Amino acid sequence: MLAISAALAGVWLAGCPGPESTVWTEAFDAHDVGWLLNVASVSPSDVWAVGGSPDAGVARHYDGHAWSAVAVPSATPLLNWAMPFRTDHVIVVGNHGTVLVWNGASFDTQESGTTENLWGVWGASETDVWAVGGSGFEGSVATVIHWDGASWTPAALPTLERPNVFAFFKVWGSSADDVWVVGQRGAVVHYDGSAWTEELVGASDDLIAVWGTGPDHVVMVGGRSNAIVVTWDGTSFVSSNLAPLPGLNGVWMDNDRVFHVAGTEGTLATIESSGLVWHDDAVPATRLAYHSITGDSSGRLWSVGGSLSSVTAPFVGIASTRPRAASER
Repeated sequence: MLAISAALAGVWLAGCPGPESTVWTEAFDAHDVGWLLNVASVSPSDVWAVGGSPDAGVARHYDGHAWSAVAVPSATPLLNWAMPFRTDHVIVVGNHGTVLVWNGASFDTQESGTTENLWGVWGASETDVWAVGGSGFEGSVATVIHWDGASWTPAALPTLERPNVFAFFKVWGSSADDVWVVGQRGAVVHYDGSAWTEELVGASDDLIAVWGTGPDHVVMVGGRSNAIVVTWDGTSFVSSNLAPLPGLNGVWMDNDRVFHVAGTEGTLATIESSGLVWHDDAVPATRLAYHSITGDSSGRLWSVGGSLSSVTAPFVGIASTRPRAASER
């Protein structure tokens, strides 16, 4: 059953940080790094950021003290997302079907079997990994591929009822038999361990990111002009427009009470799961877009992005961090 929470749309505490909120500060100077599309944490002393320019991927690593550049193979294009399993095993995906695997000392390249841009990757284990992508333009294929420990193969997807879907953007799951993929024009597909099915969730704008805490608490975010949020409670979807909050690109949470989002126009916000009241985080003044947000086990948030709407150089990056307030944990 689909419910539209129109009554909750437009709740905005502009310039009013949530209780006990803390201020975002620069994580490192990313101005000349290029776009940063994703930040992912293994631990508080093992954090990755990936991105670059359309023709040159970059990776950065934080060891608990400082950020440093990590070499990627020559001719690596833009890198879009990372899935860290442990310190010596991180899977990174990027444009033109790029898949890199960090072995603790260097990146190895894997053959993905696709030339589509890969935007997201998630795995239940090191031998059960999903990657998704597509260019978003007509002629491209909304792509889902699977790694079984030996090779990448295309997933058997249903014919979508929603038309003109040429890209999936992110994938997340709570387990091997509960995997969610979100994409263009509000497309959502779900894997139950044996087959993929399309879910009509009440959204028509692009859904860019998905995260959750379990099979009965999943949040999908997107929207190009204004934020849209779709929640799943294990029984039904609720789709909400949170205008005037700008469009959202990233979401992360580790409890059912609040989730953290990143988006266009320098947006970083904390949203209460009950009622979808959102608090505009205190952020450095910027019009750059944040694209990804994550937290580590120490209670610190990280977010990255850049001049993502630019089609020509310079490709500018941004990286920010803050500790979470006790009320957010």
